[in-house]
Amino acid sequence: MPSTTSHMLRSIAFPDRMQNTPVIGGPAPHSAERTARKLAGFALRHVPRTPASSDAAWCLDVGCGNGSITRQLGRTFSNIVGIDVEQDRLDDFHEQVEGDRRYHILRMSADAIGFPDAAFPFVTSFEVLEHVPDLQTSVEEIVRVIQPGGRLVIS
Repeated sequence: MPSTTSHMLRSIAFPDRMQNTPVIGGPAPHSAERTARKLAGFALRHVPRTPASSDAAWCLDVGCGNGSITRQLGRTFSNIVGIDVEQDRLDDFHEQVEGDRRYHILRMSADAIGFPDAAFPFVTSFEVLEHVPDLQTSVEEIVRVIQPGGRLVIS
């Protein structure tokens, strides 16, 4: 990820407008590892072959929830940013990866992704878009943060 995006990780604040965002759906149980492996495996088939030290070693998972799928992506990427609006799920994710510096877990909405244009070479969003209140803006934001020639995997 470009250094400007790395700097953004340190300066992102959760928008006040999201304080009243309703929680929609339910958390993925930790026992859903088989499903997480399948979805991550599907996504990883689309990862271009690049050196782990390059900017392409970054991945953004939009709607990461408790990280069950995002952790599977961590086997391939050296830096993974997971965003979600539900703090309880993010807290659970933090507990699962405590001390693993590859993971950057942020409270952020799909319709207001706080990263610059073309920040990520690889973006995923699993079982999320059907739950977002503003689908159009969410898709526009996801596309905005993908680098030219980058990959997007959505289920």
